Amino acid sequence: MKNISSILIVLILLVFSSLGSGLVLQAQESVYYVQTSSPQYSILPGSQFVEPLSSSVTIPITILLNFTNYSSLNSELLYVISTGHYLTPLKFREYYYPSQSYVKSLENYLKGYGFVPTGNYGLILTFNATVGEIEQAFHTYINVYYYSFKDIYWFGEVGIENVGPFYYFTNNVTPSLPYNVGKYVVGIVGIDSVDPHVYQALRQAWNVPMVKGKGSSSSGLISSAIITPNTIQQYFNFSSLYAQGKTGSGSTIAIEGVPECYVNTTDIYSFWKLFNISRTGSLNVITLGNDTSGGQSGENELDAEYSGAFAPGANIAIVFSDGYVGGKALVGNSLNYYYEYYYMANYLNPDVISISVTLPESYLAAYYPAMLYMIHNIMVQLSVQGTSVLAASGDWGFESDYPPPNFHIGVYNTIWYPESDPLVTSVGGIFLNATSTGQIYSFSGWDYSTGGNSVVFPVQIYELTSVIPFTPVTVRTYPDIAFVSAGGYNIPEFGFGLPLIFDGQVFVWYGTSGAAPMTAAMVSLVGQRLGPLNYALYHISYSGEIITPQGVVKGLPAWIPVTSGNNPFPAHYGWNYVTGPGTYNAYGMVMDLGMYAEYV
Repeated sequence: MKNISSILIVLILLVFSSLGSGLVLQAQESVYYVQTSSPQYSILPGSQFVEPLSSSVTIPITILLNFTNYSSLNSELLYVISTGHYLTPLKFREYYYPSQSYVKSLENYLKGYGFVPTGNYGLILTFNATVGEIEQAFHTYINVYYYSFKDIYWFGEVGIENVGPFYYFTNNVTPSLPYNVGKYVVGIVGIDSVDPHVYQALRQAWNVPMVKGKGSSSSGLISSAIITPNTIQQYFNFSSLYAQGKTGSGSTIAIEGVPECYVNTTDIYSFWKLFNISRTGSLNVITLGNDTSGGQSGENELDAEYSGAFAPGANIAIVFSDGYVGGKALVGNSLNYYYEYYYMANYLNPDVISISVTLPESYLAAYYPAMLYMIHNIMVQLSVQGTSVLAASGDWGFESDYPPPNFHIGVYNTIWYPESDPLVTSVGGIFLNATSTGQIYSFSGWDYSTGGNSVVFPVQIYELTSVIPFTPVTVRTYPDIAFVSAGGYNIPEFGFGLPLIFDGQVFVWYGTSGAAPMTAAMVSLVGQRLGPLNYALYHISYSGEIITPQGVVKGLPAWIPVTSGNNPFPAHYGWNYVTGPGTYNAYGMVMDLGMYAEYV
């Protein structure tokens, strides 16, 4: 296995060096071009020029900053993956964040053109400036355009339906800066108005109406029998872990909040009480800002209720950035979404993160690459610090083209990000068939579990060296694991049958939103930092053999292949677009992940 390990390291280096090189923007003759804010991305194809935007108009603008020493960071990532020696947030910032002197020089340059600073959020700098000041500082021009079509396209196919026609403004020349002040700029936000006025990019994995209590089986979608967390714990062998004292004690699970929303903690505590969950871990809701116009988040209450139930000893932290960064004027709430990750990485340093709020990958790649780079950077930081990140794969079928028949998602030709990030573990879904008394008698792949192929990230080393049969080796694909997303008695595959408490009442739900926090809870039961999970998951065989950087060790047969279900691609033995490698026996998977960690 020594030879295989050396090959792994070389291939990982190649993959991540290629990603890093994509973040190093062009510099020529001391001029730095911010390519992610170029017309290639900002002018919608088919747009008609109308007129220059008035130079006296004041608009909010944001500068997004990159990491430094990216080649060294690639090496650091390889090192922690193969050794498990993680950096602290303080050390990471010391090595890889732009210096305060650099930030000051950039601010002074922009203030010299009349920019008024409005905020400093680590890697995000916000300003107000007139159009004329922006054009002079960045050597560009901002014009008004008319988009006459009703749909927006990306990668040659319809991406968003029925959003046009509309007017918008954007730059028509690639922005540039003097190299010494521009060299760490990833992107410029605010010099175009396509987002948010046209399209709110954020999506919650769970995007269905609340349905109260137990329904009649004749209603079609609602199970007359509720499958409880306790039943799931018994069936998938969590209970054996609890009996051995493995409860997640001492670990922290952070939950990505829906920006501009809030939760009622009474609901969460009531859920744990209702199902007799003996919680010893804490619950902490961190709110940055005061814009809660999005309302009470059933999504995040679901995440907290289930992660806390399945890891009763773990500390649960939900992070909301509510209008904290840039407000609604700048790319909707996407900057606030990013800042939640930033806060987690730098101030919480959690063991595990659970995500059920997401962005369309291909939309980011086509029209907003700077934000994709920013989020990917934070995923690198989290990985280097030893945090495992898990994200719900989505509830919309294969690449969002096959939504459930009872709702319309409105986004096509995409999988989801950060689920598609190589350092994130995407959690697909399984459906539980229940008896009339709520007991589980079988399961299958959930028909609306999202899977697909990345248009951004190449095939990963853990895919090329996977011990899971039929793992694709073309591009980065997902999901990477699967767990409970729906279930019930005598209902269709997309029906309701799993409980939560929201606004003081018992409701039922379905979706990969539950699969991600339950799987995050399972990971926390290992009791130590694991970093990016996919390097372990794809090297745990169905028979229980584990390929580690130190050689092959014998573990437990933790994977459970899933051989039925469609999204509409069929689930089958080996890797598939519905469940990835499959679902898991929690006891076996925790033991195997712990054993893998011992040999890195």
